[in-house]
Amino acid sequence: MSNRLWQWMTMRWRLIVVGALLTVLLLIHITSLHHKELTTDEPLHYHYGYRVLHGTPRRTGAIDSSTMPFSGVHAMTSGTLAVIARTTGIPADMSPNGQVKRGRYATVALSLLLALYVLKWSYELYGRNGALLSLGLYVFDPNLLAHGQLVTADLPAALMTTMALYHFWHFLKLGGKGRALLSAVTLGLSQLAKYSCIYLYPIFLMIAAIYCRSATIAESARPSWQHRLVGVLRRWTIVTAFFVAVSIVIINLGFDFNGFGTPLSGYTLKDPFFRKLQAAPLVGSLTLPLPAPYVQGLDLIKFEERMGEAWGNIYMAGNLRVNRHDGTLHGFPGYYFYAALFKVPIAKQVIFLVALLGFFSQRGQPARARRREEVFLVVPILVYWVYFNFFFNAQIGIRHVLPVFALATIFCGRFLASPESKVRRNTAVILVVWAAASALSYYPHFISYFNEFVPDRRLAYRHLADSNLDWSGNYWYLIEYIRRHPGVIVDPRKPQAGRIIVPVNALVGVNRNPEEYRWLREHFSPVDHIAYSLLVYDVPKEMLPQDANSGAK
Repeated sequence: MSNRLWQWMTMRWRLIVVGALLTVLLLIHITSLHHKELTTDEPLHYHYGYRVLHGTPRRTGAIDSSTMPFSGVHAMTSGTLAVIARTTGIPADMSPNGQVKRGRYATVALSLLLALYVLKWSYELYGRNGALLSLGLYVFDPNLLAHGQLVTADLPAALMTTMALYHFWHFLKLGGKGRALLSAVTLGLSQLAKYSCIYLYPIFLMIAAIYCRSATIAESARPSWQHRLVGVLRRWTIVTAFFVAVSIVIINLGFDFNGFGTPLSGYTLKDPFFRKLQAAPLVGSLTLPLPAPYVQGLDLIKFEERMGEAWGNIYMAGNLRVNRHDGTLHGFPGYYFYAALFKVPIAKQVIFLVALLGFFSQRGQPARARRREEVFLVVPILVYWVYFNFFFNAQIGIRHVLPVFALATIFCGRFLASPESKVRRNTAVILVVWAAASALSYYPHFISYFNEFVPDRRLAYRHLADSNLDWSGNYWYLIEYIRRHPGVIVDPRKPQAGRIIVPVNALVGVNRNPEEYRWLREHFSPVDHIAYSLLVYDVPKEMLPQDANSGAK
């Protein structure tokens, strides 16, 4: 067999695998939504997107502080599908909930687009086998599966973060006005996806400084390097101004230029930091070239994070911290480290850690050259990971670090970067199969996924709760359980004998008084579960707390 024919056959084999993986991803997304009701935040995001499409992007208060214009894609998709259904006579749910559910297909499309970016970036860094590894880990990542089908800002933020960093890499590496424009545009669009994307601005500056440092050092050995350095600084001043200008235009377009040019003194602000800026003599009178809803949202989301207004109590490892909504609540340091330990497939953790070890340990010119390209992955992973673990109080779910998972999935391709061995390839196949089996064992309840470090899935609540385990959406499964088990008692709120069903977040006190189910937590273990988010207990009358028995008499 000729070498050329062999290359063609191996390429065709890889294309078949890529097509199969993307098809599996699409099927998992679509089929797992069949009986899923809306999660807690989906209506908020959808309705704000609908308002943006109809030219009313103004914030109505804290309830929509974190919603963004990107949700207009969900509303537009829902409306388009509704028109197609009416035109073709296909039955469709035209209720308010049905509208939101149709918007989920936009997120599914965005998830497929993100999968392609993961594949492409990993291929350009690590070659064909590394790209297949990254794509396989993406398809079977339960967190990306869970949020890659919901009308929220989490998957769009992961997509736009990845796109912005990828095109910034291309611009710095290859140059050109077209690449500069594409990079600036994707950076601007990321600001319409989620407010956490604002950290991309300092991240871009850090990456540029690190990436260009080696070139500057090389130039310093040549004559007139001072002159060259001045030229580099002038160039980057122009580039920075260009990126900022493009971002401002795109942010204004996304918010329909609503309130453009309002001075800072013209806002009613809540967060102390922004109020101090507003009170400053010169700063307060500055005219802001930004839309009013964007500035309002920044203020509201910062205030909510400080005061804890947008969520309930926070919970980790059996410990609950009560949220009094007065600014005294502080999160658990390392919360997302702990969450990832249980919420990320063990096989993926192993691959990432081996890749990270290689990043720091490999020596030689090829290794240094590769690390220079990988700073576009490693720097944002590090910055976001430190920020969310130690400076972010809204510890309500691992979904907040979805951009980190997308970038880490690309970085995992390093596990099979050349030079690779047959042992590495075989190990990678085994680990991907393990990750797939682990994730699919929770189908279709990917939000509630916990890896094998939690052998009894009924006891996952002892580690984490909130949107890590229960974010609503499982009402259909509850009704089915009640139909098959007549006489069950749902959420009794007080000691009661019989077969009892309790939502996980109520049990641990995330959204309730933590004393309400103390009697159940401390004296009983669940005997069953419903979609992992509702726990079933058998409570004999003789084992009820003494005060409950006396009360019943």
